Formats: sequence, C-alpha cells, structure tokens
Amino acid sequence: MILLITNKDDVTTDFVANRLNKIGELYYRLNSEELLSGVGVNLDIWKDEYALIDRQRNRQLRLADVKSVYYRRPGLPRIGTGSLSPGEANFIDKEIAYTLEGIYKILRDCFWISPVTLIREAENKIYQLRVAREVGFEIPRSLITTSPEEARCFFNDMEGYCVIKPIRSGKIDDPRAPMVVFTSSIADQDISLLDEVRQCPTYFQNRIDKVADIRVTVVGAQVFAAQIYSQENEETMIDWRKGANEILRHERIELPLEIREKCIELVKQLGLRFGAIDLVLCKNMRYVFLEINPNGQWGWIEKRLGYDISGAIVNLLLTGAQGDGNY
Repeated sequence: MILLITNKDDVTTDFVANRLNKIGELYYRLNSEELLSGVGVNLDIWKDEYALIDRQRNRQLRLADVKSVYYRRPGLPRIGTGSLSPGEANFIDKEIAYTLEGIYKILRDCFWISPVTLIREAENKIYQLRVAREVGFEIPRSLITTSPEEARCFFNDMEGYCVIKPIRSGKIDDPRAPMVVFTSSIADQDISLLDEVRQCPTYFQNRIDKVADIRVTVVGAQVFAAQIYSQENEETMIDWRKGANEILRHERIELPLEIREKCIELVKQLGLRFGAIDLVLCKNMRYVFLEINPNGQWGWIEKRLGYDISGAIVNLLLTGAQGDGNY
C-alpha cells in the first residue's frame, strides 16, 4: 500500500495518483485538510493498532499496511470557530498538527519520498547553500545580514550588481492582501533602504549574467533537466517564476556528467529522495547553484516536455518499499 499525503488541490500529486491508477497499484490519498470533516483517526497505542477512518468512502486504512509514503504538501483543516474562541480554535489546530506528526512517526520505518524531518531541514537555504558548496557546486556570493554597514559593503563590492531574495519562501499569507516576494535586483536608488536590514535578516547575492535558468528534477538516481529561456522575456530575467509560465520557452537538455552527479549527490547528502534544483547557466557556460526545493513542483515539466517524472516517482515508491531504493 502506498500512502500519498497531500492536499486536495495539489495537482502534482494528481500525476502520481493517475500513474498508480494506470498500473492498478493500491494506494490511499490523504488530503490532510479533510481530517475531521471526512477522515478520522483511531490510534490505539495500547493495542498497537493505528488506522485512518475514511467516512466518505466507508473505508479503513491500517497504517501497518503502508509500505511507502509520498509526502507532498499537507495542510490543516479550517476549524469553524462557531462557538469556539480563537484560543480554543488554535488549540484544536495544534492537536490536529501533533496528531499528524504522530502518524508520521508511526510510519517512520516506511520508505518515504522524502522523510518529513529531512525535507524541513533541507528547506533552509543557508544550510543547502553550504551543502551544495561541499559537494562541489559553484554558488553565488551570498550574504545574509542585519547589518546596514555589511549590506552596503556587499553592494559596493558587487558594484551595485546584486539581488535580494527571501531566505525561505516568498509567500506572504495575508488574508487581506496575499502576495509573493520574488528575487529582485537592487539599484543605486535603493541604497538608502539598506538601513532597513536591521529590522529583518536580509539575503543578498551577486547578480549573475545568465543564458538561461535550469530546473533539475532529481528522483532517486534519475535526473530530468529542463532549460528555461528566462532571458527572452524582460519580466523573467531576474526571477523566472515572476512571469507567465506558459510563455516561457522550455527545452529538454542533457547536463554535463559532472553536474548530473553533483545534483544526485546533493539530494543524497540532504537525506532526500527527491529534489527540484535551480541552477543558472552563465554566459561563460558555467553552471551555478541557486537553491533546491526538497518538495518542489514538477508536473508542468512532465506535461510540457514529456519527461516521465511521475513514473520515476512511482517506481521508486515501489522498489523502495521492497528494499531496492537507491538509499
């Protein structure tokens, strides 16, 4: 039995579910925001019996039957406040979150893509940059600081040719005005704003003259590389995610063997079995590491370029459960 832990709007998991349906493999999709409303739990620690109770499908899933887990992006259910105070609703949120964490621990001996704790650890861009350099990647000059003086020194050292980016995720989850903070260049007229770095750790890098962005999807020991022609559109030159994805030209590419091996090794060193790596192809034809998303999107690459990423993930879930995974 394969368990998919995700949310109901996750299109990426749809690719995996469709492939499992095609080959007739047994799986269960847990959309974690449906806990309470459609899915319950029964965790009898005394009897060592643990189950998910799917009331909508009139189905019970014994956690002992799960052999491998594809962990995507679970969310928590929205608790209707009703007669509850905000504090009481927050208490229930935490109880649900810790119940999920307990389920992950119950399943810890299964084969995971990828282990939850290691995904969370690898999301830290400070940590991943250090590991990337250790495996031999070239990385940009990078500074995270709360010192206006150090920020100005960096800006001057780069002769004003630098960018600012989020340390973790660029999403600002404000119900009134949600937004995304993209990687942006800094100009001379922005230098006065560098005093504000004392209010928040701020991430600077030198700006790279690039030919294109490279998205490398690693599944176990398989590598799927896509060249994204970000420099053909002014809006996407600094951050290719900023523009409309459908207008960006994508192309399958074969990475140099040395870069392929470094991508696989980076994922392995982070303890992951999947990674979405962002590289830059410089104008001098060098590959520079930017970051890795340990749980990144890949569905659009499979759809546009015909890569069988979903097949690779399903195959790894099956072979890993049999003890034949790559690590």
